[in-house]
Amino acid sequence: MNAKLSRILDEIKRTEEKIAAWKEHLEELNIRRKQLEDAEIIKSIRSMKLEGREMLLFLENIQNGTVAVRQEQSGQAAGQDGDMQEETENIGEPETVPAEREDRGNEEKD
Repeated sequence: MNAKLSRILDEIKRTEEKIAAWKEHLEELNIRRKQLEDAEIIKSIRSMKLEGREMLLFLENIQNGTVAVRQEQSGQAAGQDGDMQEETENIGEPETVPAEREDRGNEEKD
């Protein structure tokens, strides 16, 4: 088989593997984001210290869209953002990221 064609086919295979790894990593990040958002919602609701029926009524009103949400001022929000940074972990690349192409420099010589 032609050496150039063989290299291209190998590169296609490696690229498809990288794409699959990144898709899996993206799905995991989306799941973690949803879990953190859910935890934050629960934390906020629980901090209101409502009794059983009050909480049910409040949640029902949220679902119906009849609860007004106040925007916090930037000074207060900035103080809370610092707390969030402590809880988050370093989110980087997937653990099995395929290595970069080694034959890129040789490709032009052939």
